[in-house]
Amino acid sequence: MLNLDTRLLQIFLEIYKHNSVSKAAEQLEIGQPTLSIALNKMRAHFNDQLFVRIENKMQPTELSKQIYPFVVEILNRLKLVQNYNLAFAPKTSNYQFKISMTDISHLVLLPRLLNYLRENAPNIRLEIVPIDTSTPLMMSNGDIDLAIGFLPQLEAGFYQQTLFQQRYICIASKDHPRLSGTTLSDQEFRQELHVDIFATGGHYILEHELQKLGVNRNILVRLPSYLGVGLVVQDTDAIATIPHYLAQLILARGGLKVLEPPYTFPTYSVKQHWHARVHQSPSNQWLRKACHELFSD
Repeated sequence: MLNLDTRLLQIFLEIYKHNSVSKAAEQLEIGQPTLSIALNKMRAHFNDQLFVRIENKMQPTELSKQIYPFVVEILNRLKLVQNYNLAFAPKTSNYQFKISMTDISHLVLLPRLLNYLRENAPNIRLEIVPIDTSTPLMMSNGDIDLAIGFLPQLEAGFYQQTLFQQRYICIASKDHPRLSGTTLSDQEFRQELHVDIFATGGHYILEHELQKLGVNRNILVRLPSYLGVGLVVQDTDAIATIPHYLAQLILARGGLKVLEPPYTFPTYSVKQHWHARVHQSPSNQWLRKACHELFSD
């Protein structure tokens, strides 16, 4: 009789979740022929098709539906064993967390977290890495403990918790020669020069909304991050559309003013994200609790 190891159970689970052999193979990063061989072994073991193709989808049989909750339970319990460690003591731990953040979070959130650690967990250290296309894979591999930002591309196997809602506003120099009010008109927004920031986060939401409205900005310069946007806007007559909580930080330095945009841009949620493999980890639970208390609305 076939020995149903965890690899076979994981293959079963991924086919069940995605209704697709090819998507399951992609998720598990194995070849589709290898996965098909494993599926045939399980079919022989259970003497059941397990999945049948209906309208181009692999639909579970009745037997698959019955064993599915047992497979989920077995794999979840295995994760608990793999991730088990002793109780986490932040006051004495010298653990190093790796956190993935956007550049805005570096400016706004990171100082608050560092001050909290100095007081409550003085020996803990952080390594900060950017959020990019490799972030989900690094989280699933255990290379990243937590990601804070806007990550709509995460799929199954990840947890998330909303910290706060974000909206877009515009900033301009306090001495801007043409903008004296507190709200931009549609004509002003279209005519003024813009500083565009191509960064991760809600950037594509802003771009998508402007495209829907048929608004083409007159771009003076494109920046790779938000780090220098305040200084560029302060010393030119260009304007920039940026997240509200970043504006609050750079406004404190003086030389800038906030202008309400002429359009109602969608808000988006800034969340903390973690993989299922660390969900029960005491150290990760402590970090998530600290971030939620520090940053949530």
